[in-house]
Amino acid sequence: MTVHVTIEIDEAVKARLDALSTSRGRPSGDLLVEAAEQIARDQDALDAAIAEAEASLAAGKASPHEEVVARLRARRAQWTAAA
Repeated sequence: MTVHVTIEIDEAVKARLDALSTSRGRPSGDLLVEAAEQIARDQDALDAAIAEAEASLAAGKASPHEEVVARLRARRAQWTAAA
């Protein structure tokens, strides 16, 4: 099912969106849907990582700070590459 959504955006943001739409040859609505889908995927990944961490802590497992930072940097690199 598809729904229609109305949003308010700044004129400068609208101009940038229109320019991007033109340069990609795609409707601005498609670009906004793509962006919303990416936000949802990113949030799902974050929620899963948090749940995994909470389960690990509850099981008495812990990781050194350096390992945690390295894993988070790797995940951020994946998300950035996918964007």
